[in-house]
Amino acid sequence: MSAVPAGSSMVQKAVTVDCRVSDVRRHGTFAVVSLVAPHLARRAVAGQFVMVAVPRGGFVLRRPLSVHAVRGDSIALLIEARGHGSAALAAVDVGQTLSLAGPLGTGFVTEGVQSALLVGGGIGVAPFQMLAERLAAAGSYVTAAFGFRDHRQARVAGAFDIPQLWVATEDGSLGRRGTAVELAETLAVQPGTVVYACGPLPMIGAVQRWAQSHELTGQASLEAHMACGSGSCHGCVIETTAGYLRVCSEGPVFDLRMVIAP
Repeated sequence: MSAVPAGSSMVQKAVTVDCRVSDVRRHGTFAVVSLVAPHLARRAVAGQFVMVAVPRGGFVLRRPLSVHAVRGDSIALLIEARGHGSAALAAVDVGQTLSLAGPLGTGFVTEGVQSALLVGGGIGVAPFQMLAERLAAAGSYVTAAFGFRDHRQARVAGAFDIPQLWVATEDGSLGRRGTAVELAETLAVQPGTVVYACGPLPMIGAVQRWAQSHELTGQASLEAHMACGSGSCHGCVIETTAGYLRVCSEGPVFDLRMVIAP
């Protein structure tokens, strides 16, 4: 892999569209919200995101949400109710309309991958359904290691259809006790496997060290607070080996080796 953002060639011009909610499925504090969005569905790349306007008054900024899945003319978003804005989005009902701007950012590179390991923590697992489907369609063997705080948060694993999906919880209440990275350490990983990671920066750092010890390359999708989603405000800048880069425009997907993480 090159020392440039992993999906830099996939940057696309965003459009803003009003989309009707066609389905809502809830998994604990998470909701999978499907929207009729043919224009976005045709253009979205796994790993990209959309900026979503909160449907109630009082919220100035849009919320960045990864594209969770694409089904025909619809896209699905995985939302965790964490603050007032995300809670309002997770509470939408079928028939409501949401304003989406996207697709934004860079996507995962999937060409030529024969074996993939997806490592995610918490809401960081959001883009992995679409990624797993695109990889499997291209003939890749896909394994996923997801980590959550406890069995309540781990209920979101039910939103995924990935045959080789393994789950860990920090308190041991579901699956293996430990983190997603500790879970990955127990799996039989083939040489040449590409690691895809998404989660908080400390988790990305742990994935980096583990991948390096196994001589594996990878890509990381980073989480960050975003105001504009288009690179204008420079509010989501992170440090990389190529200097300071914006998660919303140069990312969110970077070569795993680029990220400077604890």
